[in-house]
Formats: sequence, structure tokens, C-alpha cells
Amino acid sequence: MTRFDHVAIDALDAEASARFLADVLGTREPTPEGEDDDMFRVDLDDGSFVLFSPATSIAFAHVAFRVNPSRFEEIVARLRARGVAFGNDHHDPRNGATDDPLGGAGRIYFADDNGHLWEVAC
Repeated sequence: MTRFDHVAIDALDAEASARFLADVLGTREPTPEGEDDDMFRVDLDDGSFVLFSPATSIAFAHVAFRVNPSRFEEIVARLRARGVAFGNDHHDPRNGATDDPLGGAGRIYFADDNGHLWEVAC
């Protein structure tokens, strides 16, 4: 069996980045991680997690999540409430569309303050 465990993401402000993602996804509050508690962990429903690590320069990351349709709508609503631009085209993640050009029930992309591209599909 092979199962995804976690992904580490560079962040200028690891705690703020983790809080942003946790808020958008509707997960529990991030928890400190590492010897110095300088990293922050966002736990996902399946036991895997996103780990934000402090960095002075950022290596671009694109991370995609699969959610059910009701959670997808909740995420879209939270992005709208926060004023975060999103869209269904990774080349134009600010177009505001939520339909899935790849054939699913919905797909969006949005960027964070570090320039990472986050994707949510259902």
C-alpha cells in the first residue's frame, strides 16, 4: 500500500500561511511542528497534512485537493468572503468561474501570499 503522508511548503510567514489555508479549507487550527515549533501543520481529513516551513526565498508549489461538492461550495464562499481571487483556469486563476473545464463538478485555483497555486476540485 502507498499512501500520501504530507507535503512541505515554503512560506515567508509559516504561521500566517497555515492559518490562511486552514481557514479556506475549513480545517482545524494549524498546530506548531518541529524542534523549534517554527513550522505549522494543517491536518487534512485522511491523516495527511500540509506542513508550512519558514523560508527566506520561496520555491513555487502547486497543490491540489479533492473535496465533496458541499465542501467545495463552502470553500468558494470562504474565498469570496475573504476577497481572495479565484478561477477555474490555472492560467487565469482570477476569472471567478467555478465550473470544471476538465469535466468534474467544480474546480478552482487561487494563490496565497507566497505565490503558491492552490487547487480545489470536486
